[in-house]
Amino acid sequence: MIKSIHTKLLFVLLAIVFVWDLAFIAMDYSVWRFFTKPLLLPIIGLLYYTYSKQGVFPMNRWFLSGLVLSFLGDVFLLFGWGFMPGLGSFLLAHICYIIYFFKSKKNDVWGALPFVILYLSSFLYYIYPYLNEMRIPVIVYGITIATMLYCSITTRSLLLLIGAILFVVSDSVLAINMFVQNTIGKELIVMITYVFAQLMLVLGVVNLEKKTEIFNKNETYERKDNRFFS
Repeated sequence: MIKSIHTKLLFVLLAIVFVWDLAFIAMDYSVWRFFTKPLLLPIIGLLYYTYSKQGVFPMNRWFLSGLVLSFLGDVFLLFGWGFMPGLGSFLLAHICYIIYFFKSKKNDVWGALPFVILYLSSFLYYIYPYLNEMRIPVIVYGITIATMLYCSITTRSLLLLIGAILFVVSDSVLAINMFVQNTIGKELIVMITYVFAQLMLVLGVVNLEKKTEIFNKNETYERKDNRFFS
């Protein structure tokens, strides 16, 4: 009961900080985002921690590393000099997510691969002329996030897939906003899709880990029963 209350309070706190962060974007008060944006991922991370204790399953180190690296990326991107460190942090975060998805893979879904490749090629074709010296880093990042999207499909988790799609949308709009045309509207889209992406990933991982924990417990009980009756 107490853990459930803690979870609800964290959702309320997340909503409050998130609304203020969006308000600062809309009013173009970027300096005030130093007080809101760095709080978002720690709150989402606390949600993951609370859910793991409530469901009595261990926190996955790869997924947790992805959340920590995402937090670092958020902080770096608040500074004018922080684009490359931020890009690197999010690149490593996606690699952590890829590893987690790969370890949670149910089966390959080759039928989805052409659609992922179509997205990647279309996006890179559109944005390539605007990248200049950033072409190689953005191409590497695009390939990484497309891989993350495909790996999320192989987990057969709808929540993880939604999170991955939202992440792709967020990063794609962010790139367009940075290299093609900057608008406050795009910044709002980037932040909305980003926060919901991370939240969906957390809920997807929690759901997946709970199912795995239940399966492992049932398997353990079956082994004990077999030993008893043998």
